[in-house]
Amino acid sequence: MNQRIVAYLVLLPLALVSVHPEMSAQSQRQQRHRVPADYMSFRGAEWLERDERVVEERPEQVLDAMGLEAGDIVADIGCGSGYYTRRIVPRVQPGGRVYCQDIQPEMLEIMEARALGADVSASGVVPVLGTSTDTRLPDGVVDWIIMADVYHEMSEPEAMLASMRRVLAPGGRVALLEYRVEDGTGDRIKADHAMSVRQVLAEWRDAGFELVALHEFLPSQHLFFFRVAGRQPVDDVLVDYDLFAAVDDGLVEVQASGAGETEVTLRVRRRQAHDMVITAPVATYFSAGRDMRDMIARRDTWVVLTDDEWQERSVRALGRHRGRDAPAPEDRLDVLPPETAPTLDRLMQAIQFGTYTVASSPTLYPPRTVGMEQSAIWLADGDADYRTIAETLDDTPIPRQYAIAFALVFCDLAGVDVSARRIWQDREEVFGNLRDQGLNVWYQLKQAAVR
Repeated sequence: MNQRIVAYLVLLPLALVSVHPEMSAQSQRQQRHRVPADYMSFRGAEWLERDERVVEERPEQVLDAMGLEAGDIVADIGCGSGYYTRRIVPRVQPGGRVYCQDIQPEMLEIMEARALGADVSASGVVPVLGTSTDTRLPDGVVDWIIMADVYHEMSEPEAMLASMRRVLAPGGRVALLEYRVEDGTGDRIKADHAMSVRQVLAEWRDAGFELVALHEFLPSQHLFFFRVAGRQPVDDVLVDYDLFAAVDDGLVEVQASGAGETEVTLRVRRRQAHDMVITAPVATYFSAGRDMRDMIARRDTWVVLTDDEWQERSVRALGRHRGRDAPAPEDRLDVLPPETAPTLDRLMQAIQFGTYTVASSPTLYPPRTVGMEQSAIWLADGDADYRTIAETLDDTPIPRQYAIAFALVFCDLAGVDVSARRIWQDREEVFGNLRDQGLNVWYQLKQAAVR
């Protein structure tokens, strides 16, 4: 065995971290914490200025929604190259200013150079070098904070949220932009650089903020408007609820039906006259019955209820039972919590999280394709051999061996003993010719662990 693998084996207890299979799914959700993504280096600043960003992110429409006025004090936190700052300054003149905050001094230098080149008034921009725990902005003066795809990178989110609360003026608001997890539009970026409504609301609610608007007019991003909780009347607050808690409390009613091989149609209607956001967790279980295929949600889901009409949401989902037909649109499904299938709950949580590490390697980002995720479900929930699984992967965008290898990694992360599955007898067919270094080291570590 070569020296590199020996070094990895020393770190084996850290390398192959799995969720304990006997831990309840509810307990895991309570204990699992989002791991912040690595922040973008100033060396990537040119990517922030790409021409496509106007179409992909529609910055002018974001600022229109904020309703900025002359004299407003705005903080562009994680301002990067100043892409938003340069667009904000003219909107808050005369009399307004933008605190352009970042934790990298090099980014602030780039921002100032670009602002000067764009003839943005120097008096309207105040560069601020912050830290990972402190915005270093003056307390109680900021009318708007904007964070464009930055929050997910904050290494100390609790401290930063507390700092943001302090700097907001009475009535001040936060505009938070994050790429969407739920509908697939954010799949083109790294898994830990996107967030679901459920993830964001859980963290911001606990930090003392309340949601006043959730805009979904952008192609790939959520746009949240928050304010500090308790400072103003709650009439215009969008209160968020877990779907299953809301059903139990009589706040909403829910229906679901089939929508093909990879989707379920979810309908939710409120039963009480106040605005709310309903979120359902990844691995929400849709029971079909009658020898049809039960469906499992691939990602978190959200729906905003501001009237008494049914609101419909397409949920990305995959089937549990290989060889059964997927439910059709006329087929009603029972909507059940993820704990209905605890192993699949752990698995789909791991896949939504979307990353893994091997020993001391950097974070690895497997492609999360339908074929890979479907393979993972069938491997975790059954005992099929390699050929049986491979034959079902007709249109996977990555080679079958890779899809199945990544599926085995996620099964392992979910606490499934993959070495006890029939497919482990075919492991050379899966891993024999792979060129992915992370997969190959994972396989060698797993081999050594089960000997």
